[in-house]
Amino acid sequence: MPIRVGIVGTGGISRAHRHAYDKAGGFEIVAVCDIVGKKARQAAEEWGVPKKSVFTSYNKMLEMEEIDTVSVCTYNQGHRRPTVAALNAGKHVFCEKPMAATLADATAMVQAAKANGKILQIGIHSTFNPRLQFAKKIIAEGILGDIYYSESSGCRRRGNPGHTFIYKKTAGAGAIVDIGVYNMHDSLYAMGYPKPVRVSAITEDYISQQDPRFKDIMDVEEFGAAWVRFENGGVMVFKISWAVHQNTLGSSFCLGKEAGIALGSPVVFADSYSKELQKLVESEGLTAKPDPPEGMTTISFEGFQGVDVWVAQMMAFREAVLTDAPSPIPPEGVLLTNVIMDGIFRSHESGKEVAVRVPEF
Repeated sequence: MPIRVGIVGTGGISRAHRHAYDKAGGFEIVAVCDIVGKKARQAAEEWGVPKKSVFTSYNKMLEMEEIDTVSVCTYNQGHRRPTVAALNAGKHVFCEKPMAATLADATAMVQAAKANGKILQIGIHSTFNPRLQFAKKIIAEGILGDIYYSESSGCRRRGNPGHTFIYKKTAGAGAIVDIGVYNMHDSLYAMGYPKPVRVSAITEDYISQQDPRFKDIMDVEEFGAAWVRFENGGVMVFKISWAVHQNTLGSSFCLGKEAGIALGSPVVFADSYSKELQKLVESEGLTAKPDPPEGMTTISFEGFQGVDVWVAQMMAFREAVLTDAPSPIPPEGVLLTNVIMDGIFRSHESGKEVAVRVPEF
C-alpha cells in the first residue's frame, strides 16, 4: 500500500515534491490544500486528486484519516503552522527548506515532532549528494582529527529570485535562508552538528537596491557572512550571496589537526594516505587517487554513482516512514541552522558578536 500524501501549498515547489514522489515510488497524492481555491483545484486536476479532497484549510485536510504524511510547500513564513498541526494530527511531515524563517518557529516544529513521535524531514536535498555522504564518513572516522576551522560558502553573482523570496513577510529573510541553508547545513552535517555558541556577522543588500526590479520593495538581504564559534573550540566562516561583485566566495572545506577536506569533491589533504582512509575507500567501493607532492599527499576519489538528490531524499523519507525509523535528516540538527541564522541577524543589527543558545528538548 502506498504512503498517502497531502500537499499544503500548490506553488512551484509542490511540483518538485510531486515529481520526486512519483520517481521515488511508493507514494500517492491523495489531497491538496491551498488558500487560493483555484490553485488547489488546478493542482488536484493535474495530479488526479478527487474534488472531495481539495481544501483551502489545512486543518480541514488533516481531518482525512487517509493521509499518512504531509508535504509543506508554503513560503517560509508559512511553514510552522501546517507542520505543527500535521504532527499534532499524527501525520509525518516533509517540509521544504528552510525549516522555518525564525528560530521560534523552527523550535516549535521540532518540539511537535518529538512530542508526537513523528518524522519531520526538511527538504535539504543537497545533503543526499554521495560525495557529501562520503565526506561525512571520512570526518566521522576521525581521519581529519579535531576540526579547528571550516568554511561554508555559496555564491550567485546575479541570482536574486524575486517573487515571495524578497519580502520579509513571506520569506522571513533573503539569501541566507533561501540558498545559504544548503551549504550551512551540509557543513554542520558533515562535521557531526557541532554546537554553536557565538556569532559575529554582517548582511547587506547594496546591489539589489540599485536594481529597479527590487529597489525600495525588497526588505531582505542579498549577502551574508558570519564567524561562528562552536562549543568544541572550532570555528566556521559562512558566506552566501544572491548578488555580489565577485564570481565566487570560495569553497566549503574543513581543516583538522590530522588532515583537511574539501567538501564538494571531496578531496583530502594530508601528510600521508592513512590505512584508515584506505579501508574506508575500499568499503565504499571507490577508487582513491593519491598525488604525493613532497612531504604531503592530496587524495581525490572516483566511483561515485550519479544520484538524483531530490529522489534520494524522498526514498529516504519513504523508508523512514515504512520502518518507523528516525528522520534521515535529524530536525534537531537542522535546527542549528536556525540558531546560527538568528545569531546572524541579531549580530548585524547590534553591530557586534552575540551569544546563541541551542534549545533543549
